[in-house]
Amino acid sequence: MGRHNFQIMLTLSVVLMTLITGQIHADEGPEVTLAAAVVSGGILTAPRAAYVDPDPSSQAKQPESEEPLPSLDEALETEKQAQAGPEVEPEPYWIEKLIEGWKGEVRLGTDLSTGTVERTRFRGGFNINKAYDGHKTSLRTDYAFAETNDVESENRMVNGVTQDWGTGETKFSGVFLRGTGELDRFRAYDYRLNLAGGGRYQLVKNDKTDSLLRLGMSATREFGSMREDWVPEGAFFLSISHILTAKQRLTANVDYFPELENPDKYRVTAKATWDFKLDEENGLSLRIGAENRYDTRIEDANDRNDLDLRAELVWQF
Repeated sequence: MGRHNFQIMLTLSVVLMTLITGQIHADEGPEVTLAAAVVSGGILTAPRAAYVDPDPSSQAKQPESEEPLPSLDEALETEKQAQAGPEVEPEPYWIEKLIEGWKGEVRLGTDLSTGTVERTRFRGGFNINKAYDGHKTSLRTDYAFAETNDVESENRMVNGVTQDWGTGETKFSGVFLRGTGELDRFRAYDYRLNLAGGGRYQLVKNDKTDSLLRLGMSATREFGSMREDWVPEGAFFLSISHILTAKQRLTANVDYFPELENPDKYRVTAKATWDFKLDEENGLSLRIGAENRYDTRIEDANDRNDLDLRAELVWQF
């Protein structure tokens, strides 16, 4: 009877311990779970989650990326670049600095006439300019040569350089210096030189129209003529440019040089051109224009006026 009661009590104790252990598993952490498992059935029956690794870093980690490692050549090239440092662009040569920023155009034209008079005429030239810090430098050359009945009838070259210095955003926007040299085998001089300087006045400037007036003083000397001294003159230069359409432009220029001592003696040159873009991508245009030169100081009135009509192909760069 006593032994039977002892077995009943032992069975009740095991059942009670099992119930208590389940409650502990639900409410406590893994350490308590481990202790309860030991009490109820021994350490060998404890669940795996109850064991806590004291050093989490010892556990194997999954790779974050599946990219392959660089090859030996790639690693050597990377090391070479790191040792060389950042790439430094070489300093440009002085000739590159000199020609940088220049824009301009080249002009070529010719005309032929046949019949009673056989005439061949060639005309060409170029101009370049560079704008910088509100200033501008311009150079221009024009040349014309003609033969009539196989005899030279025209041989003329004009070279010019203009330097503009900007002084602000007002209408009186700067000063200028200009030099012009002329060679003409059919005039009474070998070479004519004109030097001029003064101020600039901006008449109009917008997206389509640009009109500039230059006013100043000048001096002219004709080498190889009967009068080789310097002649003081006034200097008036008017230029107008207007864009008609995306492919058409009109330009006009007037240069006027009256003598200061005798204003009745003067020189005037007037030009007008119409440009039509043939190939905008390559900068090719057709130019049709006229130029009239008049000089009252020439004794023969029939020789005072020269009129040129021209058609040229122009390449702009």
